Amino acid sequence: MKIQHISHRYWKSDVKRAFIYILPTYLILFIFIIIPIFFAFYLSFNRWNLLGNIKFIGLANYKKLFQIEEFWKALINTFYYTFITVPVGIGLSLILALLLNSKIKGLMFYRAAYFMPVMTSVVASAFIWQWIFQSHNGILNHMLGFVGVKPLSWLNEPKGIFNVIFNSLGLNIPGFLGGPSVTLVAISIMSIWKNTGYYMIIFLAGLQNIPKTYYEAAEIDGAGPVRRFFSITLPILSPTTFFVLIMSIIFSFQVFEQVAVTTKGGPLNASLVLVYFIYERAFKFLEVGFASSAAFILFAIVIILTYFQVKILGKRVHY
Repeated sequence: MKIQHISHRYWKSDVKRAFIYILPTYLILFIFIIIPIFFAFYLSFNRWNLLGNIKFIGLANYKKLFQIEEFWKALINTFYYTFITVPVGIGLSLILALLLNSKIKGLMFYRAAYFMPVMTSVVASAFIWQWIFQSHNGILNHMLGFVGVKPLSWLNEPKGIFNVIFNSLGLNIPGFLGGPSVTLVAISIMSIWKNTGYYMIIFLAGLQNIPKTYYEAAEIDGAGPVRRFFSITLPILSPTTFFVLIMSIIFSFQVFEQVAVTTKGGPLNASLVLVYFIYERAFKFLEVGFASSAAFILFAIVIILTYFQVKILGKRVHY
């Protein structure tokens, strides 16, 4: 009994010591994340300009949000940006991971080179791409000039990417095909370049966890590279792909720095996305309550999309 009493006393002291060690982390989490979230939710039902008194107005911010055109433009642009960056980014990172999982010369150099953009500051990389996309002196237009393509104003041209393509062929396609701008495509290219290395490393870790005996057995049975990819690699890699899909969609809805540095939502709101819309309303127009309501609409969209991905696609994941 005495030994049990001593061990129980030491166990309680260990628990207390553990709580003391993790207390600073929980305090930081509570002060800088939990409290601001609840305060922002409270502000979404109020009118406040950061300086005056907070005035309760109920659901007026949410009603106003769905009545203004800028919000719908930002929402459509965000979905369009996600539609471009997510499939292209996942596909490109998977292809790179497959190539870098093979035995080639300079393997460590290539892995470091493709991961380098991830470590680069978003602001610095945005300035670099802004220079690449310049209308007159940009590298991209200079290279396109060699194949006879006229210079395009990538970061300040409201014309749609589809109209640019069709007009270069002598066709005029009006309507919704001309809606999404070249500007948003340029920003998407920046983001794909910036994030592909991160997803590539995750895919590479998943590929290296696949037992080689599976491929050896399939090769003995006569399965070719394509058959081995679809029958072994993709099914076993499905948890990794599922994780990358969820994270890439969440990150795509949070795009901000690329827009803030290069276009500031222009021209004519062609590159206006939800997070920049929230930032502008909060710190430019000082409509903090209104911006908070937009932030929680964004939060709800991300939660709903994640929920449906888990419910629909989660059933096809092979754990």
